[in-house]
Amino acid sequence: MRPATSIEGAEEWRSVAPVGVAFADARTIVPRVDDAGLRVMMSQVLEASRQLATAKVDLIVQCGAPGTFLRGPGHDEQVVAEIEKETGIPAITMMASMMDALKAVNSRKVAVGTIYSDEVNAAMTSYMEAQGFQVRAMGGLQITDPFEASLHDSDSAYRLGRQVFKEAGDADAILISCGTYRTFEMIHYLEMDTGVPVISSNQATLWRALRYLGLRDQIPNLGKLWSVA
Repeated sequence: MRPATSIEGAEEWRSVAPVGVAFADARTIVPRVDDAGLRVMMSQVLEASRQLATAKVDLIVQCGAPGTFLRGPGHDEQVVAEIEKETGIPAITMMASMMDALKAVNSRKVAVGTIYSDEVNAAMTSYMEAQGFQVRAMGGLQITDPFEASLHDSDSAYRLGRQVFKEAGDADAILISCGTYRTFEMIHYLEMDTGVPVISSNQATLWRALRYLGLRDQIPNLGKLWSVA
């Protein structure tokens, strides 16, 4: 399930999906990318999960990372448990997928770029530090209208990634967070230019979903993550 404004994320997945992989969408409404707005989004998760269950999907993916990290460590597991209890279908979250991806590329010192406000970024930093990561730099576009993120192309994500990597000084990975923020076209180039793995919301969540389902496909130009088993 995705925020209603996040058309870009679904299209990125479909543009690279291995043969035989299909996506069913359910949507949640996000009034604003802040604490109150994300609580509204998360209140719709179980209803969206029930909709997806009628399509007999093999895996339910909760997208919208701030919806879980704003509640702190352990909330991803709670959301997954609630979805699985409600539907009987396995589930993962976008935020946990990004953390799994960083661990898979052996990252500990991360430069993070997001579309979020400083307030939301502070919560993300706390969450990541509780997961054992060092956030060496954190930069956000200060967006609170979720639709506004869709107006930025992958060049914007590239520039933001370069900026936070430079500010970090010694980061061993770059994380770009927001499922509405286009990243697929630039991941390969940002990795070439910085020499470190690049993880993004849609890339990491697609990787985690396919690996969860036992699919070991290699997707060209989507970064070093895809060489991980």
